[in-house]
Amino acid sequence: MRVLITASRPGKAKNYVRYLEGLGEVEVITPSDAKLPPFDLLVLSGGEDVHPKFYGEDIRYPDLLDIYEARDRMELTLIGRALRDGKPIFGICRGLQILAVALGGTLYQDIGMEGFRAEIHRAEEGDVLHGVRFLGDFADVFGEGGTVNSKHHQAVKTLPDGAKILAVAEDGLVEAFHLKSAKALAVQWHPERHGSPLSEALLDYLRGFIGWHPASS
Repeated sequence: MRVLITASRPGKAKNYVRYLEGLGEVEVITPSDAKLPPFDLLVLSGGEDVHPKFYGEDIRYPDLLDIYEARDRMELTLIGRALRDGKPIFGICRGLQILAVALGGTLYQDIGMEGFRAEIHRAEEGDVLHGVRFLGDFADVFGEGGTVNSKHHQAVKTLPDGAKILAVAEDGLVEAFHLKSAKALAVQWHPERHGSPLSEALLDYLRGFIGWHPASS
């Protein structure tokens, strides 16, 4: 299986490569790369904020946003290709957000300014550990809830049509969703840098979701 991981620059993808290398041949793509390689699984990693124009809004908090529009455009193109070719997509943190936008959803530009408990999701240094409640397939597999690690200030506001919420945070923000018709799965936390049983269980769930088997790796 050819796993393509998006990143702002190659050095930012090391944890993702380690987390996913058991799935097959892993390649990293950045906005500076000239060609878009073929892939069997598209992985959208964490990073900068998605430009609000891609979900029909103006920038509301210019001092709070860190935008890399070239990356937005690259990932939207790759998501479009994955949807066209029926390839599965896995989003992490920003990856959840750009995936939601590509599928027709919208984002909160800054959860603190929008009335949510920003301290649950982001600290000045490192990740924040917080509880989530699992729903749907995640509840069936992982139980009622768990602890995840986060570092973000944006979140999904409206889900794409047909998407199902798989996890929510204490303040009600979406922490995971899937859209099975698009073979799309995404989480708001960072399993690639949290060596927990849940991170390993999520990787097992991803294998089943994308139809992975050892012969495909």
